[in-house]
Amino acid sequence: MIDVSLPLRNGMITYPGDAHYEEYAYKTHSKDHVHITRVLMETHSGTHIDAPFHMIPDGKKLSDIPLENFMGRATVLECNGPEIKASDIPDSHEKMVLFKTRNSDRYDTFHTDFTYISLEAAKKLVSHHATLAGIDYLSVEKFGSPEPVVHRELLNAGIVIVEGLYLKGVKPGNYNMVCFPLSMSEDGGPCRAILY
Repeated sequence: MIDVSLPLRNGMITYPGDAHYEEYAYKTHSKDHVHITRVLMETHSGTHIDAPFHMIPDGKKLSDIPLENFMGRATVLECNGPEIKASDIPDSHEKMVLFKTRNSDRYDTFHTDFTYISLEAAKKLVSHHATLAGIDYLSVEKFGSPEPVVHRELLNAGIVIVEGLYLKGVKPGNYNMVCFPLSMSEDGGPCRAILY
């Protein structure tokens, strides 16, 4: 098994404008005879799922998406350019498509020039009836885009978006994938993404 999730920890990068992930000891063995950690985070912290409601006012919330959409066969594609183009997507691939880019080496601080999915590539995923699109950074969208056109293209087609994957060391090819999110009825939620 290959864990392709980012560890949730203090100091991890967040998308600009989002709240930082925080965790601290709320109760301790020495004072309370038990240890409990309190966590403050956004639904889009670390490796996470984007539900349609994230970008579409009447879109499905996370709890409305069938669990089977978070597991299946996946193709990892390695893309080396500044954007993922339609030509980077082969004519044949598994229903879940993960993009491995230079981003997996760039989780030290937030980089605004991260590799993103172009609208043309998103449209190709829709035409290929993909069920999930994943990328190794905190957004599929180009930084600073005036409208979230890639999110909307994918989410309107029922394609699950997984952001914040860690694909360094993962070889391109086909895998089984599981990425169940926490049971939350919201715009998204953290998940544990595994390839095997």
